[in-house]
Amino acid sequence: MDYIRYLGHSGFEILLHDTAILIDPFFGSGIPENIKIPVLKPHLIKKADLILITHEHRDHCDPIIIKELAERTNAIVIGPKPAVSAIEINERQKIAVEIGDNFQIRGIDITVVKASHPQSRYPVGYIINDKVKIYHAGDTYQFNEMMQLDIDYALIPIGGSYTMDVLDAANATKLFRAKYIIPIHYNTFERITQDVNDFARRVTRGKVIIMKPDDSIRI
Repeated sequence: MDYIRYLGHSGFEILLHDTAILIDPFFGSGIPENIKIPVLKPHLIKKADLILITHEHRDHCDPIIIKELAERTNAIVIGPKPAVSAIEINERQKIAVEIGDNFQIRGIDITVVKASHPQSRYPVGYIINDKVKIYHAGDTYQFNEMMQLDIDYALIPIGGSYTMDVLDAANATKLFRAKYIIPIHYNTFERITQDVNDFARRVTRGKVIIMKPDDSIRI
């Protein structure tokens, strides 16, 4: 059964044809004590074939935990150079990517796309091209090239504070074509507190799917 599973914050586990893909896996690093959300525990991940990292910030790339995961599961870690260079694993398990790269690895087609996040040294987003197209935007503001996107699932940030907020993200959904929109990167920290239902009400193009940490949807 293929699925998309939300790990919290910007983290996802995607299963396609028995290939397990983690994107920005999140394990609660830096969450204030007064914010209680369920997050995945690293030891509960039994299988990971690919780990995609959008940029080097710790709430997207925890080098210590990703190292442990990659070594235990033999996953390939994919990300821009500032992110993968921080992870101390065998070089054969790391692939540094740039915007515009398009490749197949372990049976999965991946396209590396732009993200507009000036606070990062080299941010990216990803499109997984399979029986469905899944776009993970990473941390990003709106940008004109979004008009070129034609995907099935769009995983986009709505938290504000160095990413799109609710209004900007809702406007961004008018630029690209997506059947389903999953809001991410909100309510994990105080500075990115947002009303996700307000976002859903503002979206007029595509169906919004609000996921809680550990929720899964079949694809």
